[in-house]
Amino acid sequence: MINSRATRIWALISLLLSTPTLAEKERLQISGQILVDADYYESFWSKDGDNSTTRAELRNGRIQLNYDLPAGWEAKLQINTEADSDGSDVFLGSTYIRYTDWKFADITLGKMKEPLGMERNIRSARLVTIEDSMMTSSFTPRKNWGIRLNDSNKRRTWSLAAMVEENNNGRDGGYKEDEPIALAGRFTFAPVRTDEQTLRLGLSGSWRDWDKNSFQIRNRAEVSSADNVVRSAEFDADNQVVLGLEGAWSRKSLLLQAEYMATRVEEVGGTNWDYDGYYFTASYLLGGEHRKLSRGKLGAVRPGADSGTWELVSRYSYLNVRDRGLGAKASITTLGVNYYYRRNIKVMLAYLYPDIAGSVTHADPDGHAVSARFQILF
Repeated sequence: MINSRATRIWALISLLLSTPTLAEKERLQISGQILVDADYYESFWSKDGDNSTTRAELRNGRIQLNYDLPAGWEAKLQINTEADSDGSDVFLGSTYIRYTDWKFADITLGKMKEPLGMERNIRSARLVTIEDSMMTSSFTPRKNWGIRLNDSNKRRTWSLAAMVEENNNGRDGGYKEDEPIALAGRFTFAPVRTDEQTLRLGLSGSWRDWDKNSFQIRNRAEVSSADNVVRSAEFDADNQVVLGLEGAWSRKSLLLQAEYMATRVEEVGGTNWDYDGYYFTASYLLGGEHRKLSRGKLGAVRPGADSGTWELVSRYSYLNVRDRGLGAKASITTLGVNYYYRRNIKVMLAYLYPDIAGSVTHADPDGHAVSARFQILF
């Protein structure tokens, strides 16, 4: 099935590249990225309690086509691939058309991120950590299909979206009922914005109709190749509400970033389950570079020297998916270092120390982890 899906996708790319005239090809931009990860982790991250595990994977190989259509239209097609020792997959990433000439807002139709939270809406290649926090990966969905309105200027952004959950979007077996639908929105404002520093605050929220599908939070605790060792109770859900607060401050070479999210999930029958989480991230660029916060997103690092630049990173993240005596509370402390060689190559190394309470997958939830990433953009 994977091979046939890949054949169809590459045929579509070939058609797009071969059809336009020379003048039209000037409107076409082709880019991509390759992210290769390696993880070493101990028993905390193994559902079987293995003392040590080492794994490597192609976390993301991407080709992206952006096409500037006439009359205010633009289009994006993003093809992703992943591969590890268990197999490989090819799938669509962001794939949409957008109209930008409406004064009130841009209109986007297709597959995209939902406007929920800051970390989820930062491009993966620009994150200061290898993985999203546990809170982000637990409470914010992957890319889904829908329609989105958004507008932004240098000081504020807003976005509203109506989405349909993609079937089998990271779920074993898919959904037994109709796919969940969601409404989501995000607003950010920068009360301080100068050449040296930016302070940006924001809030976001979503409502999701689960339509009696099974609900459970399962999290890999910030190690992509590990098992889902942090888990909530499992039940059939009616609907879910998520509320989030975010803040980021960038001053010269220093970046501070934090988010808090809380969710209430209503079980079929009326019982409510309450979960929450947060993270604090700090990073410092040793070469004196300034990382910008612009339009609700994190800017790229441009090394000031031909030899590149180094970045020190720390994060504390916490996830509470324990309620009514079921589920776990977990925290992860991360210390890391990133090396940027010009704008297109980055090497990342992180050490992770965990803690967990409540329901656990085995009797020895302890240990440490080391993760590494090599990233190239083209």
